[in-house]
Amino acid sequence: MTKKRVLFVITEDWALISHRLHLVEAAIADGYVVALATKINSHKKILSNTGVKIFEWKLHRGSLNPIKEIIAIFNLCKIIWRFKPDIIHAVAQKPVIYAGLAKQIYPKASLIGTLGGVGFVFTSNNIKATLLRLLLKLLLKLALVGKKTRLILQNLDNVNTIQSINVINSKYIRLVKGAGVETEKFLPSKIPSGIPIVILPGRMLWDKGVGEFVKVANRIKSKNISAKFVLVGDIDLENPKSIKQTQIDKWITSGIVEQWRRCDNMERVYKKSSIVCLPSYHEGLPKVLIEAGSCARPVVTFNVPGCREVIKDGVNGFLINFGDINDLESRITELINDKNLCKQMGKNGRKIVETNFCNLIINSQTFDIWKEVF
Repeated sequence: MTKKRVLFVITEDWALISHRLHLVEAAIADGYVVALATKINSHKKILSNTGVKIFEWKLHRGSLNPIKEIIAIFNLCKIIWRFKPDIIHAVAQKPVIYAGLAKQIYPKASLIGTLGGVGFVFTSNNIKATLLRLLLKLLLKLALVGKKTRLILQNLDNVNTIQSINVINSKYIRLVKGAGVETEKFLPSKIPSGIPIVILPGRMLWDKGVGEFVKVANRIKSKNISAKFVLVGDIDLENPKSIKQTQIDKWITSGIVEQWRRCDNMERVYKKSSIVCLPSYHEGLPKVLIEAGSCARPVVTFNVPGCREVIKDGVNGFLINFGDINDLESRITELINDKNLCKQMGKNGRKIVETNFCNLIINSQTFDIWKEVF
């Protein structure tokens, strides 16, 4: 029997390493021939060691330059023609659209698209977002065609949004709650002794709630409450919502927060922390929250799509009404002052992750969707 061939199309190599490496490894173990089209930064060796065939594909996530975008689609066409996949699994808006357009040169391939959140284009009402939304609707309709196409979304709010804009037949939409977490790697650990450390893990974007996090940190510190607040992540120059590093440096200099930068060993970061805070504006299903739960850490987050799929208010953390800085401060302070509550919520979080978000569960659901389109 000929082995099925799967081509992942992802913006950058770190995105696959952080979110879907376990899916790739499971696919290879299950007998699939796996290739990856992506922008290679610093993870080529890790990827090569898994047995993945790597195709360099340069994509500028923040670009609206039509020439660059046409070149990216053309280069993806060449990759698809060379690899001849049975399935193309594309992740995020541009890869999904470009893979859907490019696969027209190889119609034997099925398309699985995964959107990890619908992004600011579908949630903002400013003029730029409105114009981009019209363009995206057209492109998604062109890309998501055929009976052998499936679109994976990560929360019910996103499902409803995509259904409302009618870019794909609803019967081809599938709900898979996130990318999954390796629970045998992200192990529970004791809440550390000493000064509590509150972390915000993620890219340094305004709509990840970094500004709110810093504001709350400043308030809590001004009341002489002993705690450290740490930003764990880097700026993202290709995202229009990126915070300038000079701004972050000002916060650090003023003593409000520390910055530990992006880390490939996040399980070590969670082990050092007491509380995880992600006051994000919108998400698909944030992997950092299921990682935090797997490591038995309580979470404080806004009650927005994606986050409320993971956090049950008062059980494994606190859900804060969007934008309510006062309640955000109050709940973080409550956890800082109550180590036993942190322990209990962390324990509850681990159980929720094991039951709903373990990588074995998510991988199995993903393979089932692949098999629908063979």
